[in-house]
Amino acid sequence: MKRLNKLSVLVLFAVLIFASSSALLKPCFADVPQVRNVTVWKDGSNTMLNITVYHNQEIPSHRVDSLTVTFATGGNPPQTFPQSDPHTLDSTTSTFNVTLNIGSVTNSPVATVQAHCNIHGNSSQNWTGTVPEFPLTILTTLPLALASLLVVLLRKSKTANNK
Repeated sequence: MKRLNKLSVLVLFAVLIFASSSALLKPCFADVPQVRNVTVWKDGSNTMLNITVYHNQEIPSHRVDSLTVTFATGGNPPQTFPQSDPHTLDSTTSTFNVTLNIGSVTNSPVATVQAHCNIHGNSSQNWTGTVPEFPLTILTTLPLALASLLVVLLRKSKTANNK
């Protein structure tokens, strides 16, 4: 009986120590980079990506050391872009911007952009989207040109019918 009493006191004491020490601990989270946004644009025949990356600590010993663009479709090979220097952070958002030239793409592939931290590894949040083969200016200009041509032709046919 005495032995059971000592055991219960010991268990109770261990539970109290564990509970009190847990209350004093604060969680610690790794500062893994996150790809927040990617804007795709064309510069001649080259496809450019403006990438916004979140990474709170950009110092020589803790930084984003590479960005990788992987294509799921279209037959374009993955591309890795080493980042040799720490980036200048926007102090209010802890983000920085990088512009990558991924060259010419074909078949409007679906791409994933991933950031890699030299301490914590790959980004927890990646960007996935379609990289258009053709510039958006052509895609928007073509419908406008067709609409203008249609208006001109309709006006000419009305003028011809009124004579």
